[in-house]
Amino acid sequence: MKDQKEIQIALKIWNLTNKLGDLLWDRYDKEFLEIYLKEEEDKFLRAIQHSNLPGAQDKTED
Repeated sequence: MKDQKEIQIALKIWNLTNKLGDLLWDRYDKEFLEIYLKEEEDKFLRAIQHSNLPGAQDKTED
């Protein structure tokens, strides 16, 4: 059987981690969304650049 004290500590850490996540989200939600959208935009722009490179398009043989 697992140590009861260890289980209690693990549950406490899990609860505090979730509370911390909620507090951080409440405080920085706009900033987090801005960062996420910027990262997604950067990925999209890299994908477009990559697809516009010479030889990146599929070439069909005759």
